[in-house]
Amino acid sequence: MHSEDWDDVRFVLGVAETGTLSGAARDLNVTHATVLRRTQSFEERHGGAVFERTAQGYRLLPERLRVIEAA
Repeated sequence: MHSEDWDDVRFVLGVAETGTLSGAARDLNVTHATVLRRTQSFEERHGGAVFERTAQGYRLLPERLRVIEAA
């Protein structure tokens, strides 16, 4: 079992709730780059993408929903 960085989870949840990096950044009072970096860090530790990136924003991949629900 690996040690979870719960702060990264906060960033992933922010993106899941808002659907965008900039929306999560506003809500969390950090920069867009910080949200991107922390989200990518989470994805690397958990074996791949959590979001589908589209022109409209970020959409949680259905097969990764349980990762978010567990958080």
